[in-house]
Amino acid sequence: MGCSAQDPFDFGGPRSCEVPDENEWVYGLMQQAYLFADDLAEIDPTTYESPHAMVADLRVDPDRWSRVSDKARTNALFEEGKFIGLGFRTKRDVDGQVVVADINAGSPASEQGMRRGDVIRMVAGFTTEEIDDQNGWSEIYGENLPGVTVALEVEQEDGSTRDFSLTKDWIAIETVPNVQVLDVGGRPVGYLMFATFVDTAPAELSAAFDTFKRAGVREVVVDLRYNGGGLISVARHFMHLLVGGVAEGRIAYEVRYNDAFSDENDERKLMRLDQSLPAVDHVVFITTGSSLSASELLINAVAAHVPTSLVGSTTGGKPVGSKHFEFCDSVAVPLTFRLLNADGKGDYYDGLRADCPATDDLGHALGDPDEASLAVALHLLGSGECLPDPAGEGATAPARDGLRTPPPEPMGGDALPTFAVLR
Repeated sequence: MGCSAQDPFDFGGPRSCEVPDENEWVYGLMQQAYLFADDLAEIDPTTYESPHAMVADLRVDPDRWSRVSDKARTNALFEEGKFIGLGFRTKRDVDGQVVVADINAGSPASEQGMRRGDVIRMVAGFTTEEIDDQNGWSEIYGENLPGVTVALEVEQEDGSTRDFSLTKDWIAIETVPNVQVLDVGGRPVGYLMFATFVDTAPAELSAAFDTFKRAGVREVVVDLRYNGGGLISVARHFMHLLVGGVAEGRIAYEVRYNDAFSDENDERKLMRLDQSLPAVDHVVFITTGSSLSASELLINAVAAHVPTSLVGSTTGGKPVGSKHFEFCDSVAVPLTFRLLNADGKGDYYDGLRADCPATDDLGHALGDPDEASLAVALHLLGSGECLPDPAGEGATAPARDGLRTPPPEPMGGDALPTFAVLR
């Protein structure tokens, strides 16, 4: 993302692409634009082995997200909606088993027949217990490069065991993999699963809401259980679709920088789009601890304008966002602003609490009305009350998100993007 000459956030670039010069430039950037710049430690940046290591060391509590990432992979993720991986996400069940929670359509995992609910028994010749004992999950899948092959042993739903040999490749993200209009007490309720906030998403979201609008939907269930965030511009488009038709011209959210850049504080207004719902009675968000950043911004913004409920578990707690600063082959992504809704609510570092607790029911397909979280959401819309968790308390443990899904940092990690990136 280029900066114009008039951009107050234009910090040029390092003297060279040697590590000491990169470190000095990134440190100077942090001293000025970082949200918590006043609390930044004084260091000698030339002593660090990389800008990535330096930024990780400089983070000020409650910052867990500032980082330096690979530029090419960042752009591929956010602009093209692509990442390198195997195409599946895992979670722990109550017994500590590593269970496949989600599969990317068209991915190596999908093409070879892996399914939600499959239990991972071995990876690269090691049992999951051995990997746990060695704290080896961050390395067991090898380098995050196309062509890297990983062997897995998987127990399937019928109890049979199957061996997989998956080769990492570029995977195109289907951002809205599930759209349905469900009947709840004779009323049409829209359901959509939303994977991540990247540039390819607005067209898919608009198509989904066109379906909802044509069906007369006034109540919507938005499934964000695995959505770790992404571009704020995409979150804003989603807001327009959900509540722009009933709150046009009102504040969607506010952006607040540190004191040095307070003149850049801004607010964005809601707009009515062709696909915006003309009436909204209730929005229910399905969430987990993996619902972060732009997902929480969307929830918080919508809640200021229409009745809103959360089903599932408490969100991850990231009420802040970042600008991208490109240099050499990298991009610095320091926290640079707070995000507030129209009521001034923000700073939810402890997450947004679920109104109706529900588990991520790995025994049912996502989008199945009998899946525990969706069942609770539909019951809430139908009766106004929470339903005791159909899957039973503790059916899944806290998320161990992504032993291969879109990366939290586009240089190649193991979960969805944990960014709210300003555009």
